Amino acid sequence: MSEPGQSARNLSESAADDPAHTDSSNLRDVGALASWAVSSAKPGYGVEHIRDPNPATLWQSEGAQPHLINIQFPKKQPVSQVWIYADISQDDSYTPHKVSIRAGTYHGDLHEVRWVELGQPKGWQVLRLSGSARPGEEPLADGDPIRAHLLQVAIISNHMNGKDTHVRGIRVFAPRP
Repeated sequence: MSEPGQSARNLSESAADDPAHTDSSNLRDVGALASWAVSSAKPGYGVEHIRDPNPATLWQSEGAQPHLINIQFPKKQPVSQVWIYADISQDDSYTPHKVSIRAGTYHGDLHEVRWVELGQPKGWQVLRLSGSARPGEEPLADGDPIRAHLLQVAIISNHMNGKDTHVRGIRVFAPRP
């Protein structure tokens, strides 16, 4: 499990904010296989914008933290990476800062598989989930995906102690068979 304070890999430095320029040939986007839900949304900034490929659109939470994005798969799904599009230059105090990725079979057995603090994010932030395991279990080999029915992206806090959050995109990847 990642330690608090560990940064996500920021692709924007080498990929000009375009995930197509990364080496994702060994990955497949499985986000379309899932049902997506959020804990809250400001009118006009709903869950449908999270999967929209246009980073000019966004989901905006409304209410108390943590802000939750639930990604429910119909069957247990291997997942190796979650990409989050965040841009501090556009979103200021609405930018996610502390993020927890949780996995399980339903809401009652979710466990944290990744914790990250996003420094000054600008573009796609890659959160690798491989090598994680449930507390008390043997760690998975590095590169092994987690398997879950439910993924939850929890925005624990924002930069500058902002209340609501902006997420301009999320992509969920599994290894190619």
